[in-house]
Amino acid sequence: PILGVNEDSFIRKAFYGGATDFYLAMVENIKYYDVNSLYPHSMKNPMPVNGVKVKSVDNLDDFFGFIKVEVSCPKGIERPLLPCKYKGKTIFPTGNWTGIYFSEELKAVKALIPQYEFKLLHGYQCDKVDLFSGYVDNLYAIKQNSTGSERWIAKLLLNCLYGVFGRKKDTTSVLNVKVEDLPNYLTKYVVTSITEITPDIYTIVVKNNINNKVLTQLNSILESNFTLESEFSVVKNNVAIAAAITSYARIMMMPFKLDPSCAYSDTDSVFTKDILKLIKLGKELGLFKDELDGLTIDKAIFLGIKQYGYYYHKNDVTVEKSVFAGVERDSLSFEDILKLYNGEAIESTPKARFYKSIANLSVNIKNVKTVIQVKPSKELIDNKYIPIHLTLGDECNSKTLNMLKDINKSFDKTLKIFKK
Repeated sequence: PILGVNEDSFIRKAFYGGATDFYLAMVENIKYYDVNSLYPHSMKNPMPVNGVKVKSVDNLDDFFGFIKVEVSCPKGIERPLLPCKYKGKTIFPTGNWTGIYFSEELKAVKALIPQYEFKLLHGYQCDKVDLFSGYVDNLYAIKQNSTGSERWIAKLLLNCLYGVFGRKKDTTSVLNVKVEDLPNYLTKYVVTSITEITPDIYTIVVKNNINNKVLTQLNSILESNFTLESEFSVVKNNVAIAAAITSYARIMMMPFKLDPSCAYSDTDSVFTKDILKLIKLGKELGLFKDELDGLTIDKAIFLGIKQYGYYYHKNDVTVEKSVFAGVERDSLSFEDILKLYNGEAIESTPKARFYKSIANLSVNIKNVKTVIQVKPSKELIDNKYIPIHLTLGDECNSKTLNMLKDINKSFDKTLKIFKK
């Protein structure tokens, strides 16, 4: 089934994606393991369909679906497991907050860290259905027993299907309009972008499928003598399925994140030292593979999410690796990573960047240097990163505020156009 706008709006808040976190700053003699097809493996679990809205949830053990919950996690928990959206990012905090979660993730977190406390509010009770086991088994067998394009297509179909279900209902229309018609669009629709093509013609981007609640909030805030509207078209999605798949993936990674020797965890991988007894190596679906084929990382430094570097020896040759968001992979040396760890700023190697202009129909390529400096999101004490601590409070509707900013920008730009 395709979810309605209100169901989608509620359940989408439980769609947190992959779980990436960092725990130790500098580590020696560690391994790097990766899960074989983590999301396809997660797709073989029961999927939530046919959601029915419930005003209250009394017992978590008897519930399957999505729940709004008041969460309490003691400050002393060193490795929290439950994600939370905070300032536009997914974090794993301690403290108190309100969120929406897949029921199976709440059960798993409570079983591993009993100190978590949940006050269950309301949500959507769903049926359990095995949707994807046959699909996954069939395509994984093709992937394992083929090469070239056939293997690539099978892998693509395995890894990308969950994202189709998670597509947003928000859509956009790109329209070319005459300058004198701009006010008609600005006073009727949410216009997020205006680009001059000629003095008489402008290209505008209009937001569609906007949730009625968001539209009502926008119209209330604007308090103008016109009412914003939104065009609606069907988007074939079901975010409940996408949210459940990513939640099952986070559940699988939880025991490895909790191990004290785990220094860093990504969506489907871990850098760790002493959890070989927990890891089952193999080529089968859901088993781990050793990314370095038996070699050990001599030293690694973890600075934040997607910010780390390490080196190891292979045939008496030192191999350096680095990952830093926004910078070409492996372009930073381990010495660079060490400088960043010590608070220094460094310049990356020049990188070609493309600058496009819709108005001029041109693309310019320039070599640009980037200054890199780390601003840790977590406090570091005795080589351990301390989780962010939250206090309970109502956060603003970020979607409404972002659209309001876009509307204000569009109005400001239109005023400048007419003055010109």
